[in-house]
Amino acid sequence: GVRPLMENSGSPIGPSDKFDIVGIRNDGGIDAVIVCNGPLDNSSTTLHDLELKVRNYLREIASEDFISQCGSGPVCIYVSCSHTVPTEADQLIADLAIEAAQQRVLLHLGEPVG
Repeated sequence: GVRPLMENSGSPIGPSDKFDIVGIRNDGGIDAVIVCNGPLDNSSTTLHDLELKVRNYLREIASEDFISQCGSGPVCIYVSCSHTVPTEADQLIADLAIEAAQQRVLLHLGEPVG
């Protein structure tokens, strides 16, 4: 039989069109987290999924809907991965962080503190 193609089947990155976690900090800043459901690998599929998800977060954060709901405080996007991240994914995050910074968004690997 033909197996239906599931979006991102087997990808450690969840659906690209949804925020995994968004929280508003006491200081008015906004933490948005991309949760990796498993170890990232350096396959083009995984890297593409990660890039797509980050870009969607950046686009959504700039939207009027998001700003009206969450405010326009400083935004941090965390890529939360409990496994070792391959060099390629690390480099991709570093490259995307440069783009994010132009939007005054901080993007990095790790967890929100507190």
